[in-house]
Amino acid sequence: MKNRKIILASKSPRRKQLLEQIGLEFEIRESEYEEDMEAMSDPYKLVKFLALKKCEDVAKYYDDAIIIAADTFIIFDNKFIGKPKDINDARKILKSFSGKEHEVVSGLAIIDTKSKKIINDYNIGGVKFRVLGDEEIDSYLKTGDALDKAGAYAIQEESAVFIESVSGDYYSIVGLPLYKLYLALKEMGVDALLVNSKQPFVVKTMEDK
Repeated sequence: MKNRKIILASKSPRRKQLLEQIGLEFEIRESEYEEDMEAMSDPYKLVKFLALKKCEDVAKYYDDAIIIAADTFIIFDNKFIGKPKDINDARKILKSFSGKEHEVVSGLAIIDTKSKKIINDYNIGGVKFRVLGDEEIDSYLKTGDALDKAGAYAIQEESAVFIESVSGDYYSIVGLPLYKLYLALKEMGVDALLVNSKQPFVVKTMEDK
């Protein structure tokens, strides 16, 4: 199983970092699927659908690989919020979050292209923003970090200072439901904790100490 290719269908540096964090060896091939946020009205079905479409788009290029894809957006005021269209849209989004809570939903899809097995799931996290001032929003927007992120912010980067509290699955807020990914990979025969293990685990005896 160590020789099976694992492909991340995303160029997201955050998802790349999370896969590296759990010790996976993988390649990246960005999905060319164009998201349609209006494909369905149920947010939890939609996030799974979008992740699966991204996964399927990359899976067609491999005969024997495990493809991982994800999609993340925010639910706020009964609306789906993805990446901002431009700086003005990012400013509007951040102002609307000020002093309020929103829900972050991350969908997950994994396809084993050899066995044709598919796992499609999602998880949720909650974020509450403190009250933000116009000057600090504008200062953050000047960094240019807002445009490639759902909701115009990233919990693990500079905009972390906007966040008062979080609830639920932290890694879904970052962009990948990590524990569900791990369990799904194990179901497909990949134990991320063993993939890069170089030496056997040794139990020390009292004589060794």
